[in-house]
Amino acid sequence: MAATVNKQFTRVDYSQLKDTLTTNTPVNDAFGAAGRVYMLFVKSGASASPNYIKLYDTQEEVTGTTLPSYIFPISGNASEMFHFPNGIVFSSGVGYVASNAGGTGLGANPAAQLDIQMVFK
Repeated sequence: MAATVNKQFTRVDYSQLKDTLTTNTPVNDAFGAAGRVYMLFVKSGASASPNYIKLYDTQEEVTGTTLPSYIFPISGNASEMFHFPNGIVFSSGVGYVASNAGGTGLGANPAAQLDIQMVFK
C-alpha cells in the first residue's frame, strides 16, 4: 500500500489522501481525526468486474465483523467521482478498504488495482 496524506495549510485547511495500491487490507483512522469527507475519487484498473470501496466511521481496527458506514460500487475499468457538498460525517475517524464483494464483509482483493483519493476536513 502506498497511502499518503497531504495537509493543505491554506484558509480552507483540507487534507487530501491518495492511495495508489488499495487492497482488502483495511486502513484504519486514515486522517487521525474525526471530520467530514467531501470528495472520493476512484480509478479502477483493467477489469470487467465491479469493485467496491467501503468507508468506516471508526478509529479502531476494521475487521470482518465491522460494518461499513458507506459502500461505493466502482465499475470495472472506469473512474468514479463522488462529491458530498456538505461532507459525510465521520464522528470517530475514517477507515477504508477495497473489495471485490459488495456486502458488509471485507471480501477478497479487488479484481483490479484501485487508486483512490479523498478530500477530508
